[in-house]
Amino acid sequence: MFNSENIQTAAFFALVLVFEVLESVRPAREVDRWKDLKIDVFSFALAIAMNRLSNYTIISFFNATAPAWMLGGWRALQGLPGGVRIVMAIFLVDFMIYWIHRAQHRFDPLWRTHAWHHSIEQLYWFSGFRTSFLHSFIYNIPQAAVPILVFNLSPLEAGIGYSIGLLIQFWEHTNIDVNIGLLRYLIITPAYHRVHHSTEHSRTNFGTTFSLWDRMFGTYHDPALVPADTPLGLGEPFDKKKMARMLVGV
Repeated sequence: MFNSENIQTAAFFALVLVFEVLESVRPAREVDRWKDLKIDVFSFALAIAMNRLSNYTIISFFNATAPAWMLGGWRALQGLPGGVRIVMAIFLVDFMIYWIHRAQHRFDPLWRTHAWHHSIEQLYWFSGFRTSFLHSFIYNIPQAAVPILVFNLSPLEAGIGYSIGLLIQFWEHTNIDVNIGLLRYLIITPAYHRVHHSTEHSRTNFGTTFSLWDRMFGTYHDPALVPADTPLGLGEPFDKKKMARMLVGV
């Protein structure tokens, strides 16, 4: 029996192995993982718990309140092959998250949900899980609603889609030096996302999967123009007394 969470769990451990190898073979910059390991481990455990809680809450809410015709999926999309619906769901979710992400950097109440993620000063695949509760909850709204309400994905299809989402999470935060050629005009790269995490260019490169949104809406900054050793993070150490509030996102 296919279970979305089982598929995600298997994908997670496979991705850990793949990206550990990639980062050891082609590191983009020197990273001292021990420096923030305790914070990263704690943040990871909290992120998983927050993701599960918010995901179940959102799905339960829509199942209880959405009209029956919505829960059945949009008729024009029901007959499409599963692979097509998965790809379309990824595109639509990423488009929505681009605007949510952009708003987080513009409006102070939303920035507080996102600041904990930008406290990262050393990017590698594990550090990307540093997210606040409200950050996870806000992002999970489109991530849970779109597959259910719009594309009516099966458990297997949803598991594949969410596993691709895990791959994206690893990919954008990983510490590897890679050139994907012309695909960079469509898909973001680790260097692309490091620009967003830099202290000077955090209001650019909001895309989390596709680079075309930034190119279309004027928020693109070429990674080639940013020094490889540019500082990352908030520009100053975060106040540990405020860590609890940052974890919640308020």
